[in-house]
Amino acid sequence: MKPFPRLGAFESTKIHGSGEDILGTTRHIDRWRHDLEMLRASGISQLRYSIPWHRIESISGRFDWDWMDGPMAYMRRHGMQPIVDPLHHTSFPDWMKGGFAHPRFPELYCRFLREFTRRYPWVEQYTVFNEPLPTTLFCSYTGMWYPHQASDECFVRMAIQVGKAMCLVAEMLETERPGVQFVHVETCETHRALDRRSEVWVEFAQQRRFLMHDLALGRIDASHPLYPYFLQHGAHADDLAWLRDHGMRFDVLGLDYYFHSELEWYWDKGLSRANVSHSRSKPAGFANVARDYVDRYEMPVMLTETNIRGTVYDRLTWLRFMEEQVETLAEGGADVRGFCWYPSIDSTDWCHACTKCTKSVDPQGIWCLDDRRWTRQSSVLSESYAKLARGQATWRDLPAYRFSPPVARELAGYIALMSHWENWVQPPVDKAA
Repeated sequence: MKPFPRLGAFESTKIHGSGEDILGTTRHIDRWRHDLEMLRASGISQLRYSIPWHRIESISGRFDWDWMDGPMAYMRRHGMQPIVDPLHHTSFPDWMKGGFAHPRFPELYCRFLREFTRRYPWVEQYTVFNEPLPTTLFCSYTGMWYPHQASDECFVRMAIQVGKAMCLVAEMLETERPGVQFVHVETCETHRALDRRSEVWVEFAQQRRFLMHDLALGRIDASHPLYPYFLQHGAHADDLAWLRDHGMRFDVLGLDYYFHSELEWYWDKGLSRANVSHSRSKPAGFANVARDYVDRYEMPVMLTETNIRGTVYDRLTWLRFMEEQVETLAEGGADVRGFCWYPSIDSTDWCHACTKCTKSVDPQGIWCLDDRRWTRQSSVLSESYAKLARGQATWRDLPAYRFSPPVARELAGYIALMSHWENWVQPPVDKAA
């Protein structure tokens, strides 16, 4: 098995309507130097790093790089390799009314990234749009995120907008920065029906999980299973033809996997539709789900996000599980280019999906935040991640702690996938959780 790096990352999502983002609520804006030094001291030189468009271009057409220059210069000086992430969920400027539905979104986003790449021409790796499928769904289909639209028609319109933006940006970057590499980051998910009435919906969801990959790659033609869905809900054949003609490439396929990435559906009589179950009775595990993407796209892959909300011991056991899963995927022949626990420090406000800003800490990082968000607290978890980053450990060298009761209930199905482990231990009281 070829060794692969362990990456760092810092959550950045803008909490729309609050004037806040998670770079601010976690004080990375103030503590960026300390945070980057912390990664370097742990043997981490590669990281996913957000570029806050909403901060840099808070006034349309005016670009303020004062803050961004600091961490970018530090990373370059110390040989750190950022995979830059300029659009993390709804992190666009307030003046872009309608968000991704804004008619000039592709052009405006392309303008911003042209300015970025000219200022930092040494950057080699880009994630053009982070998690386009769930981001677009939450903005246009479920109504959870701004602009709070909720229909198949809105989703199709917005998906085409996002696909065009990705292709335009990729084309521009290839011109401005020959040799640029694209790390496309998307959810790694699968869907299962718990009864026969849910099977039609699950068949659709299983196709939809690949939608934004195929859209950006220019693969949606008349033979694609979702081509009729697009036309039925307002897409023009000319738009899909444009995307086929301008399809971008992926150099690495980034896969984001959480315990909720495997969704089970049952028929809800009260709603007269399929509904998602809160339990995962028979998860397949990351290695098996990722294989669907490896086989379909035949390109190098990276685990670009995983975490679990819980004590440091809960998180350490999940780290052990995910390390085993990624190592299994690599041993099976996949070209694995990295493992990223996301985020490196605790986040905030994901407990309510960033729909409001309460600055509540989400205990899900490798390093824990203190009450003032100033100190990043190390633990057996951060020590273990550093050993992995330095090549001093594999999954077998990490301890297996019994999950705390709430996490154990959520992970009941996953615990069965860990049944072959030996030497489980009871965790001490976790004062940091």
